[in-house]
Amino acid sequence: MLKKFICGLAIVLLMPVYGMAINLTDYEIPESFSRDLYLNGAFNFSDGNQDSSSYNGFASANFKSRYSSIPRVWSLNMDGIYEVENGSEAGGDSDDGYNFYASSFLDNYYQETKFFGYGGLDFGFRKLMGATSADDPYSTIQVGVGYGRVYDATPLAQALRIVEDLRNYDVLSRDLTDAGYVKLAQIIDKKEEFETKYSASEYKKYWYEAMGEVLKEDGALESAGLNALGVIRIQEILDEERFSTRNHGWLVRGGVGYILSNYIDDTDDDPTLNAAFEYYRPLSYKLQFNEIFQYSTVLSDHVTHNIQNTLSLTYEISNKIDWENSHVLALTLPTEDGLKDQIANTFSTGFYYYLTNTVSASATLSLSHLDDNIDDNGNDDVESRIFLGIRYRLL
Repeated sequence: MLKKFICGLAIVLLMPVYGMAINLTDYEIPESFSRDLYLNGAFNFSDGNQDSSSYNGFASANFKSRYSSIPRVWSLNMDGIYEVENGSEAGGDSDDGYNFYASSFLDNYYQETKFFGYGGLDFGFRKLMGATSADDPYSTIQVGVGYGRVYDATPLAQALRIVEDLRNYDVLSRDLTDAGYVKLAQIIDKKEEFETKYSASEYKKYWYEAMGEVLKEDGALESAGLNALGVIRIQEILDEERFSTRNHGWLVRGGVGYILSNYIDDTDDDPTLNAAFEYYRPLSYKLQFNEIFQYSTVLSDHVTHNIQNTLSLTYEISNKIDWENSHVLALTLPTEDGLKDQIANTFSTGFYYYLTNTVSASATLSLSHLDDNIDDNGNDDVESRIFLGIRYRLL
């Protein structure tokens, strides 16, 4: 019975990819630019049947920017979170903590191959829950080599939705050819280029005209140009509907680094060894799978191996609802005598309902467990949290 259910679920999730002539993995245009900035917040309050009222909550921000071209790829990721809580015991004090982390990579490709050299910077600043003051800042630099390339196929996902919608309204007589889909996706991806050339108040007119020319040249648009309904539908899809990032491809990188400063002083001025593997694949038109593996160690007298593996799966239930799942496995494996291995697992699943293209309400369940090989120290059980929150997209 379970086998039949799994097979049936797989058919439902993967079905959309077979109904289309082109797949998202067919979009291999190296020139792209993306930028996202999200604000998240959640707060829980409890009172009654306890010594005092209790609460916990957080506010977080996430910024991602990525520029890709044939010779180079530049990325910048920044994450910040502030947490606060107060226990239910009488006389208990409130506690807070925060964590900010930023990383940036520049990959320079050798001619038109997939071989590249890279440089990276990392910076972190934090105050742990329960601590009386913040730790020292964390900063590292690293250089190395790698192979592979990741493509952003989000513009093709937008093109597929536009054509599907215009077919439903009889604006188009048929689907586009594969080449037509790629051309339309390239025009969609040139939003900033049109905005720079024609100004923020005028660019959409020329942007939509360019899309209409692609539709007409491909033979799907039989009229002289897009009618008012076609323009309105394209505007609503691109401005008001939500699109999850759709990446595909893989890369591997390895190199050495140097710790300029650390949260704890005893590993300042030490060299590091770093490696990473990234894999992205749209399993269907609505299902996205991401895998990121990272390894690092400080090259000192007593080496500690740090391994983190992040799996994520996002399913677009509808144009307004996303189902996001992730699992993070973190291993800390010291080689020094007397130190114990630590294994941390965090699983989260959540639904995001997009009220608009920029505002979404969320419900998230998080399960976490830390195995530090120490019994009866307060973290032996699985910790579960449920958050109801609001996420706002600024960019």
